[in-house]
Amino acid sequence: MGEGMTVKRESGYTLVELIVVMAIFVVVIMLVGQSFNVVLTQAAKLFKSEESNIDGMVGLEMLRHDLNQAGYGLFTEPAPAAYSGEAAAGMSVFLNDPFTGPPRPVVALERSAAGCSSASGQPDDQGYALVPCSDYLALKGTTLGMSPAAQRWTYLNITDHSATPNVWPSAAENPRQGDSVVLVNRMVSASANSATLVPTSSGGFYHQFGSAAFNGYTSLTGSTVNAYGIDSQPLRMPFNRADYFVAKPPQASQMSAACAPGTGVLYKATVNQSDGRLTYIPLLDCVAGMQVVLGWDTNADGVIDTWSNADGSVVSGTAAVSDIQQALSPAGNAGASNGLSIRNSLKMVKLYVLAQNGRKDPNYNSPSPILAGDTGEESLTYPYDIVAAGWQNYRWRLYRLVATPKNLDVNQ
Repeated sequence: MGEGMTVKRESGYTLVELIVVMAIFVVVIMLVGQSFNVVLTQAAKLFKSEESNIDGMVGLEMLRHDLNQAGYGLFTEPAPAAYSGEAAAGMSVFLNDPFTGPPRPVVALERSAAGCSSASGQPDDQGYALVPCSDYLALKGTTLGMSPAAQRWTYLNITDHSATPNVWPSAAENPRQGDSVVLVNRMVSASANSATLVPTSSGGFYHQFGSAAFNGYTSLTGSTVNAYGIDSQPLRMPFNRADYFVAKPPQASQMSAACAPGTGVLYKATVNQSDGRLTYIPLLDCVAGMQVVLGWDTNADGVIDTWSNADGSVVSGTAAVSDIQQALSPAGNAGASNGLSIRNSLKMVKLYVLAQNGRKDPNYNSPSPILAGDTGEESLTYPYDIVAAGWQNYRWRLYRLVATPKNLDVNQ
């Protein structure tokens, strides 16, 4: 090598330096991955929570709609002909009315009394098991059925020579040929309103709709006679009925695996006109229970003065237990009472539905108990013991639904 020449040394990273850099890189990736996993977990919880909220709003809006429709198209006087029946099996039978009397628009079973942890039962005979300590509500009215016929009605134009159905501009609103309908003669006066079921010429309680089906009813001239669609098949009752309750379905696959043990599904179940069994419509999953509270105007001043539980066995206000229970009874509904009835005194219905909000979270502890009720109504408030039920690692949402049944006389 010649004099005056220099040697150029190649530079680079040592093995130690590479190991340190790789270690730092792995730590950074782990931290970022962990943070991303936390974000995904929280997003999943939020998504599931919002999904539950949407389900709850849709299902409870259906319930609110049916509460507002309770009593629509019902007759208020004794039936001129006995009808076949209502619900045919299970706990649903306890909400039936005598088959010769007027149906109660709202009727409920109180199932959250002391010792209700052992309460059991089935809505009918299809294997659904009612969740303990959850009330059972039944609503009756012509529009509460699932058949399209239940959404159709009209009135009769009655003269000395004919009785023909009015025809609405919208064809969808008119009863169709062969629909099973009931005729209700409505009388309105300053002192009272009445609605009488009009029998067929052979003494039946419903009619097959047709343009000339009512020509024999000319004696009703001067009356207001409405024809309410019920179903497109033979009837067992001159109205439709929708039951609301929380139950566990007969098969585990019919309920989300994410639900807390002991919870059920909030169902709407319509009573079939064919056989009196129930058609189940799931509204909200993972429900701990439903509580019913009724608001009464017992002195006809337009203001609620008494609140009661579902069957009137507990009250808060000016009326006595015996007054409210009589008003809720079939006899009270038929007018044989102290002047109080569901139609003229039941001002408001409150429902409290406790539902799971998201999946189980081992890092969360729910407050306990959760009270289903309002301030000032402590005697009617039901406490859900979250810890005793083993639900402390679940988030819960208490839905509060308030409705004023528009078709009851007290709200008109």
